[in-house]
Amino acid sequence: MRTYLIDTLGLAGFGAMTYGLYLRFGLADALIAAGGLMFVMALAAARASKRKAGGGKK
Repeated sequence: MRTYLIDTLGLAGFGAMTYGLYLRFGLADALIAAGGLMFVMALAAARASKRKAGGGKK
């Protein structure tokens, strides 16, 4: 249950940040920034899952 709360707070923060960028700079800049952050988060998640599946040092 704790991870759902953390995920929900993270998504809410990400949405608020993107909406703030939209209000300040417009739609194009907000989508570029959101896409870049999503790409970085996907890379971090892939790296974390790869480490977890590795099982340790060789």
